[in-house]
Amino acid sequence: MPREELKKYFDILELEPDSSLHDVQNAYARLKKLYSEDSVALAALADEFPEKRRKRVLRQIDEAYAKLQGAFEPEPSNPVSSPPTEVSPVKKRLVVERYSGPVLREVRESSGIKPEEICRRLKLRLELLKNIEDEKFDVLPEAPYLKGHLKNLAACLGLNPDRVAGDYLKRFPERKSK
Repeated sequence: MPREELKKYFDILELEPDSSLHDVQNAYARLKKLYSEDSVALAALADEFPEKRRKRVLRQIDEAYAKLQGAFEPEPSNPVSSPPTEVSPVKKRLVVERYSGPVLREVRESSGIKPEEICRRLKLRLELLKNIEDEKFDVLPEAPYLKGHLKNLAACLGLNPDRVAGDYLKRFPERKSK
């Protein structure tokens, strides 16, 4: 099947039509995790995103993965048999002692989530996300407001919201006054 006819399946997996099989597998694993029953990101949207809709989205993701999987010729050393269960093992697993702006950026990037996607999900200005990740404390909102943004960001990334906000805010007051 030509790539043009597969565009809708690439769109479902939030990929460009020139994506590789590896990209398809990673997107599939990321979306399956995002829409799983225990997804932290969807817990906040329970009223707006009912179970029936979540299951419909999961079916579309499975269908898109199956169609795209069939479009790629399996490599002898890398046969395609079943869907991946987690994001590619090639990506390093982060061991985090303290959460900071650069660490949050690394978590977001390693999850394959673009800044614009985070901003869309959280209804957050891109400039604010960049300032959080760059730790531009002098232009960030006051601590109570920042704490809410950090908790939402952490939940969206599948992290512990209290820990992320606590770690980040421990450094916030001392830097903000400089």
